[in-house]
Parts: sequence; C-alpha cells; structure tokens
Amino acid sequence: MVQHGGDGWVVENNMTTVPGAPSQTCFVASFSWCRKKQVLDLEEEGLWPELLDSGKIEIHVSDWWGARHDSGCRYRLLVQLLDAGQTVLDKFSAVPDPIEQWNNNVCFQVTHVFSNIKMGVRFVSFEHWGQDTQFWAGHYGARVTNSSVIVQVSQP
Repeated sequence: MVQHGGDGWVVENNMTTVPGAPSQTCFVASFSWCRKKQVLDLEEEGLWPELLDSGKIEIHVSDWWGARHDSGCRYRLLVQLLDAGQTVLDKFSAVPDPIEQWNNNVCFQVTHVFSNIKMGVRFVSFEHWGQDTQFWAGHYGARVTNSSVIVQVSQP
C-alpha cells in the first residue's frame, strides 16, 4: 500500500553509497507525509507454522533513511508482527529526530530484532513514512532504501 502525500514518492539514485545495498536507488518522499506499507505473509515466503511457533526464530528488520544536503527531512518506521487474523502480537517503532537542512547527504540505519516471539505470528507489517522539512514542491523529503526483513533460526 502506498500513500502519496504532496507530490508523492519517486525513485532516484542514492546521494551517498549505502553499504551492502544491492541497488543504490531509493524512494524519495515529498513535502507532505508519504507512506509505504507492505505486509509479508511468512507462510507464503516458505516458513511453516511449526517453525514460526517453535520459539526458535528471530525476526531482524532494517531500514536505511537519509536526506538531501539542501533539505532536511522527517522519517518514521513501524513494524508489527501479526497473527493469522491480523491482530498485533508485537511491534517496534522508530521516530528519530529530523535531519536538518545542510546536512552533507547524511543517512542512517534503523534496526531491530524481535526475539521471544509469541506463538501465532504469521505476518510482518513493515511501513515507513517520510517528508521534507522545507515543504518544497517536488521530492526533497526522506530518502528510504535497502529495507529488509530477515527470519533467522536461533542457535541453542
């Protein structure tokens, strides 16, 4: 699901290299809040209920975000673990301080590990928002790239 605030999201080249990113492109937000949400069905991704309910998995989430040098930005991230009925079992949110204008094309990584996962998790909802702080027409907002959700089996 995508919500286009202002002039909406566009795809551009990264302003700085993001380590480990297979593609050096990013989604760029506009002057009003832009939002992207994806819900991953863990069973469709090849995981089976017995593994998901075993207590032996961790779910690692990561997102890179940054700004243009000439415009500051705001960014938010919300990741929720959902059961089969879409009830929230656990969540992580990040609302870092805005990046100020004249910032040297700075970028940051947000990470979180879900451990001790409750039984019944079947979906991961991953959503992020971005906007610019100057409220300029065009695409001067948060630059979002290399988002990931990794399910890892824990070692005893």
